[in-house]
This record gives sequence, structure tokens and C-alpha cells, in this order.
Amino acid sequence: MELRHLRYFIAAAEEEHFGRASDRLHVTRPAVSQIIADLEGELGTPLFERLAHRVKLTAAGRALLPNVQAVMKDLDEALVMAKRVGQGKSGTLNIGYGSLTLMHSLFRAAIKQFHETYPDVTLSLSEMSTTDQPKALAERKIHAGFMHFGPGRALLGRRRGTGVAAQDETVLDWIRIQTGGLGVAVPNDHRLARKKSVTLADLAAERFVVVPRSSSSPGYGPLYALCQKAGFEPQIVQECGTISTQLNLISVGMGIGLAVTGRNFTYPTSLSVVPLEDVNYPTTFVFGWVKGEKDPALDRMIEIIKVLAK
Repeated sequence: MELRHLRYFIAAAEEEHFGRASDRLHVTRPAVSQIIADLEGELGTPLFERLAHRVKLTAAGRALLPNVQAVMKDLDEALVMAKRVGQGKSGTLNIGYGSLTLMHSLFRAAIKQFHETYPDVTLSLSEMSTTDQPKALAERKIHAGFMHFGPGRALLGRRRGTGVAAQDETVLDWIRIQTGGLGVAVPNDHRLARKKSVTLADLAAERFVVVPRSSSSPGYGPLYALCQKAGFEPQIVQECGTISTQLNLISVGMGIGLAVTGRNFTYPTSLSVVPLEDVNYPTTFVFGWVKGEKDPALDRMIEIIKVLAK
């Protein structure tokens, strides 16, 4: 039995006439008669009564028709869905992001535009640090991620779109969204809040709130190296797991912290982020995915980010 047997049966049953069914199917009348006869032979029971000027369903035909109609409807819907998924207009897209990503205008613009342009794609956002994203990509838990890197990390200095190995050897393709620098985040009532820039030496007497596992702002090792070069050792009073927590603790006066700077980053209004003028600490913000990964919905997101990142 083939699908055409079912299509011919439905047409003949709905038209109650083999001739009209043949016109509807754009085939000859004998072709319809033969297909129906083959179907009846396979089932071992007649499906139509042949009358003088029309055909009429038998009891077996009446029992079969609604079930076959439902099957063909489901099949047509499945084919339409497959086409839409193949075009990136439906399906699921899982994206990773860190708390720093929430501070960047491109992230907000990309998510909003994707939702508006592809409303039938289920977009799932998973908060995770840049250091955790390559593993999640390798395990197919996410399709892509917004990632932030400090100096000396694998992505720095590479051309856009060049495959690079992340820490766990997952090879990535990526789009550079923005490069930035380093500043110091302080409460608005802090003595440094209104300065246009500061030096590391200006921070010698301050207490630091640190994100040890941050991939963009200095953790313990880089922070100590930077401060020792400026002639002091940092006083670390608090460590935390995310940059958003760090910023919240800074805003309530727990201390200060080093933060990524860039024209498209917007920090909470309770804070001021003052550029550091004597620190060479380049940062890179990228959108990355597994090299060679093919997914239509991901391709649509990549297209949006390429335009926004220009």
C-alpha cells in the first residue's frame, strides 16, 4: 500500500464519483478505478458500491474514511512543519549567556528581533558562565552562546569566523561582537565615581569584590599581578559566583570591583564604571557555536547578530 492509494480513496469518497476524483487528482479515470481496486484487493473487502452514475461508500469504506483523513491531515501538517524547521522558521534554539551579557545592548536587540521575526521558534536562554559554555556546546545542551574573554584566551586576535579550540578542545566558529577594556565599578557615592579615569594606584586602599571564575574580568591571579605591578597587594573582602552578584554587592558598599568597559555595555544606575587608564587588559565579546554545526534556526540567529555587530 502506498500513500497514493489513500489519497485516491479520500478523493473518490469525498466526490462520490471516480470521474470527479480523477479531475481533482489530475489523473485518468481508469487510474482511479485501478488504484481503488488494488486497495480493496489488499484489504479483502469492497470500499465502494458502484452505482450507475456515482459511487457510494460501503460500511467498511465509511469506517475507513475518517481515520484515513486524520492520518493524511497529520502527515500534511508534519510535512509543513518539517519545511518550516528546515527554513529556520520553527523548531527550538537554545542559547547560553552569562550575567555580563545582560549588560550589552546587542544581546537585548538580538533576542527581541529574533522573537519578532521567528515567533514559532522556541527560544530557550540558559544562564551559564563562558567557561561552562564549551562543554555545554559539545554535549548539545545549547546550540550557541554569548561569551566574554579576557587577554590571552583562545579567541583573542583571531579573525571572525575562524575555528578555534576552547579550553576543552571544542572547536568553535564565532562572531566578534565587540572588544573592550577594563574599568573599576564603584558605588555612585564613592570618591572615584565622578572621575573620567583612574589608575590602579588610586585603588591601593580599596577593598575588592572578585569573581574568581570570571573569563573576562581578572580573577585572583590576574588581579594580584596587575595590582603588584602598580605597587600594592589587593585587599579582597568578598568573592562571588557571577558578575551580577558582584555588581549588587558593590552597589551596597561591600567594596569595588574590576569590570569590562565598552560603549555598548550598560551597568546598573546605582554604579559608576570608571575606565582604568594604565591597564592593558583587552576583552572580547563573541557569539560562538560548534564549528561545522548546521541548524536552520541557529543560522537565522547568526544572520541577525552579524547585522547588529557591524
